Amino acid sequence: MMNKYVRFLLILACSISVSSLVAQSNRFVLKTDADGQVIEGSVEGLIDKINAGYAVRVSWGFDMDKDGQIDLVHWVDAEFISILNGHVFTQIAPIYKQSPKLEIPQVQISTSSVQWTGIIGTNGKLVSRYIIPDIDRIEDQELRAMMEKRAAAKERMVATTWVVVE
Repeated sequence: MMNKYVRFLLILACSISVSSLVAQSNRFVLKTDADGQVIEGSVEGLIDKINAGYAVRVSWGFDMDKDGQIDLVHWVDAEFISILNGHVFTQIAPIYKQSPKLEIPQVQISTSSVQWTGIIGTNGKLVSRYIIPDIDRIEDQELRAMMEKRAAAKERMVATTWVVVE
């Protein structure tokens, strides 16, 4: 009798584990490389999930030390989503400026009120900029020009991963 009970528990545990793995794998929808090329999943599948009402998260990474390996990965909820010409774009809510320190490793947060925001798309483009409060009040023209350059939009290509939240 005990053997049947133990066997039942093992089968139940295995079933739950397999179900959990299947559910987790269904969350992944799309992966692009740093050139914006789809390497897994499909943009159409992502659009279908969005249109079905699923919440979406997106990640992108950087090779900070230029050794061919991603060192820093960011994840964000896709709260404001746009679909344009077969691509998905999400606007990233502003965050306070932070500085990754590879050698520690630690992500430091700035003590300034400078924020960062961007738009990332399934085409692999990340268009971002800094939000510098009261930039128009900076009297030193050289400093102001430097800050305006920093606040200008910057475009770069990044690898992305898009998942749905169930």
